[in-house]
Amino acid sequence: MEEGPFLRRIQAEFPDLRWTSHRYLPHGWDHAVVILDEAIVVRAPRAQAYRDALADEVRLLRYLQPRVDVGIPDYTYQSADGSFAGYPLLSGRELDVDSFRELSDNQRGRIADQLAAFLSAVHEIPRSIARKFGVSEPDPRKDLDDLRRDTEALVLPRLAPHEVPVVQAFLTEMAAESRTVHPKTLIHGDLSGEHILWDAETQQVNIIDFSDRSIGDVALDFAYLHAYGSEFIEQVLERYRGPKDEGTLRRARLYFRRGALETMVHSLQGYPCTFEEGHAEFLARFAP
Repeated sequence: MEEGPFLRRIQAEFPDLRWTSHRYLPHGWDHAVVILDEAIVVRAPRAQAYRDALADEVRLLRYLQPRVDVGIPDYTYQSADGSFAGYPLLSGRELDVDSFRELSDNQRGRIADQLAAFLSAVHEIPRSIARKFGVSEPDPRKDLDDLRRDTEALVLPRLAPHEVPVVQAFLTEMAAESRTVHPKTLIHGDLSGEHILWDAETQQVNIIDFSDRSIGDVALDFAYLHAYGSEFIEQVLERYRGPKDEGTLRRARLYFRRGALETMVHSLQGYPCTFEEGHAEFLARFAP
């Protein structure tokens, strides 16, 4: 949704909502976002699938609200046609790697505690309950087949000769892993640094963007924590009380590496990222 029409839709839908300034964020992968007076976040899904699922996302978050100790979006505005919705801005700074490195050991421990408690609460919700909120259960084998096809067609021709067998061996390893059974439950699905907010003043973690929620392997929600280092992810997993098995940490690392291939593929499919960004992730995540 373009900036002008988006603002006019918000004003028409919620005539009592007033603002004096706004920031329009058009570059999100799945949503256009506008922030009103640094106080209200309004998200408009780009694709029909996300628009169809928005009401279910709102209902699920209301169910989660009293069950988690971290802050999550509390949608107080919903358009009549379900095409956009808004919530009070959650405080905090995106927990990117540079920000994480600036934190004290005590702060990192607090974040580990809160993430472990959040993931434990979410992952312990029965799948039957998650399905009532329209949460889907993707086929991991199909997803992997799609990734293999796209990687072979788009990415491998652009890699250096010595990088190609590394990717091929990884895809073979992922295929073998997909044939084993793992604990599956409700997951956030995209728990990366841009969706983890840390409020240093209140010492509070806030989690945003549940649009990729699904029923899947719990290890997926630990994958991006590898960006903060092995010591931190081990701290979170040690404090985690949800369903896990002896292979959870290993699979999380596999999914973290897979993300680099996905970035390279997506960059060549028109998503707002670059091949260079994905290749840099590949070099860092696949380093010996």
